[in-house]
Amino acid sequence: MLEGIKVVDLTNLLPGPFATNILAELGAEVIKVERPDGGDPARHMIPGLFETLNRQKTSVVLDLKNKKDQETLRELIENSDVLIEGFRPGVMERLGFGKEDVAKLNPELIYCSISGYGQNGPYRDLPGHDLNYLAVAGVLSISGQPNGAPEAAGGIQIADLAASLYATISILGALLNKVRTNSGGVYLDVSLVESALALMGPRIAEYYGRNEPTKSDFMSRGAYNAFLTKDLKYISIACVEEKFWETFCETVGMKEYLLDNLFNSWTKRMENAEIINRKIETIIAQKTLSEWLAIFNEVDLPVSRVNMINDLLRDSHLKYRNAIIEEGDRVIIPYPVKMALQK
Repeated sequence: MLEGIKVVDLTNLLPGPFATNILAELGAEVIKVERPDGGDPARHMIPGLFETLNRQKTSVVLDLKNKKDQETLRELIENSDVLIEGFRPGVMERLGFGKEDVAKLNPELIYCSISGYGQNGPYRDLPGHDLNYLAVAGVLSISGQPNGAPEAAGGIQIADLAASLYATISILGALLNKVRTNSGGVYLDVSLVESALALMGPRIAEYYGRNEPTKSDFMSRGAYNAFLTKDLKYISIACVEEKFWETFCETVGMKEYLLDNLFNSWTKRMENAEIINRKIETIIAQKTLSEWLAIFNEVDLPVSRVNMINDLLRDSHLKYRNAIIEEGDRVIIPYPVKMALQK
């Protein structure tokens, strides 16, 4: 869908490369500019990380402090549709490639800056990583155990990836707007903190809607958790709606809970989650994962096995959908949206 679109990528590590990888998967030509002293640090940090994020791009090595290489970059920018950079605020200006400088080279360019705290504000010059951005956005405050301290336990880099997606969405919107209105260039200021904060929107609304509950009351969910089975595997159970809660109780022998006013709404099941989940733990431990899946699938309940990473390649649904692929000694996650032209 983006065939003919040319992107200059001045980003490293995760947020920017994840975004430009999406654009490449959609058909854009992505020119990744790497520094001469080893290139993108992702090449040397974790085996396979660089290849996962950059497999469809063309890399060129440029020293952006070298006048000849600066001229090469100017030529690339003049002939491109999108520039995306991930330096700290002020760096591109010092190199002579700030938004005003670039607008003179290519007034039609979509210029996207990704930074931790955004291009202005009291925190703009602070260094940081995903953990710091989640801390400022409030995500960390609802991490870890409900009765415990905040933990770096999200599993994936939420702020980094949220910023990648917001950058991609905004670039696509700007490209569409150019076609639709025949307008000029656009400057996009993408903040990792604000991207994570945007994902917090539903939880923030819930927090104030429930009159500022404690962390324990806020995070606890009754019949909404992962539970250990007899064969020491985990099953996820997510009974939010009343119909699922009622079916679940009838299926596992908890009918008495349907008669108790302590549990007759989703909010009450959050407030009394400890009582519910303690009971479910004892019940789920009595059968194997396969036995429970067979039982629950018969009555249409939102349950699923908890896949460990080494289970993913064996998952029948993921295999059927080609959602994860072995390619030699590498494991590839393709673009997740299936597309087909409608005739």
